[in-house]
Amino acid sequence: MDVKTLYTLVAVADRGSFGEAGKVIGLSLSAVSMQMGALEEELGIVLFDRSRRPPVLTPSGLSLIHRARDLIAHWESLSESLKREAAGGVLKLGAVHTSVSGLLPLALKRLQQQGQGIEIRLTVGLTHELEMAVYHRQIDVALVTEPEVCRGELEFTPFFDEPFVVIAHKSAVGATDQEVLENNPYVRFNRLARVARIINDEIERRGLRVESTMEIDSLDGVVAMVANGLGVSVVPARGVTNEFPASIRMLPFGDPPLTRRLGILVPRDNPRTHFSQALLDALREVANPAKTRAALPPKPRGKAPAAKARRA
Repeated sequence: MDVKTLYTLVAVADRGSFGEAGKVIGLSLSAVSMQMGALEEELGIVLFDRSRRPPVLTPSGLSLIHRARDLIAHWESLSESLKREAAGGVLKLGAVHTSVSGLLPLALKRLQQQGQGIEIRLTVGLTHELEMAVYHRQIDVALVTEPEVCRGELEFTPFFDEPFVVIAHKSAVGATDQEVLENNPYVRFNRLARVARIINDEIERRGLRVESTMEIDSLDGVVAMVANGLGVSVVPARGVTNEFPASIRMLPFGDPPLTRRLGILVPRDNPRTHFSQALLDALREVANPAKTRAALPPKPRGKAPAAKARRA
């Protein structure tokens, strides 16, 4: 076994297929396949499950990947002249709608500035849809609201507790969040979205009487309706990259404000863990600039304030 074979193995893990790996290291698909077959024969272990298309790493393959990365790092540390250009890799990323117009672009920009060399393939969906996509290995990582119940094969790592706010056109009636919500048409999120359930549960808990006139599945759509005086809504406070339109005024939703916990969801046996970690670090940096790379403290197990208790 030589170091070139290890480079090929890591490229397959990072790019997701033999063909994509061959493109970045200058080998044909058949040459990559032959190298991997020879490596399996030399080691006496099965590295890839070839019954799936594209082939996926077995538990033995995942274990070897981590060792291969260490060996390559040691090899390259021997001399600057031995270092290769980083081939980068593909990260199949899923994200909830409310993060795509907010935190996610800032984090991806940070990765780009750091020269991570990660090619992002983004899928947008609802939390439960993205959870299933991660579970079935259709995507590598998902940026989601904390799952109500997390599957044992998956791991959720939080990075930000995001408050909700009431948004209303400046002409809307009401001085408090309750008055605004009860005296104006209500624009709600798609009922299937977890963020919508969090908000609706809190509205019911507080006994607020709202009259829904529209249901929209994107944050940008909700904001646009409110900005044009067609209703009021409750949205994540950090849900948009730019400030709200000048025609909108904003109030905290509850006292203390209702929050939701955002994080990344990954398989526990993820071969691209280093890419997911880079994304998580970038998300923490843009969401908590004063606490860069600091993990969120665990939530208290005791009785929480009423508004906080309803977050997902």
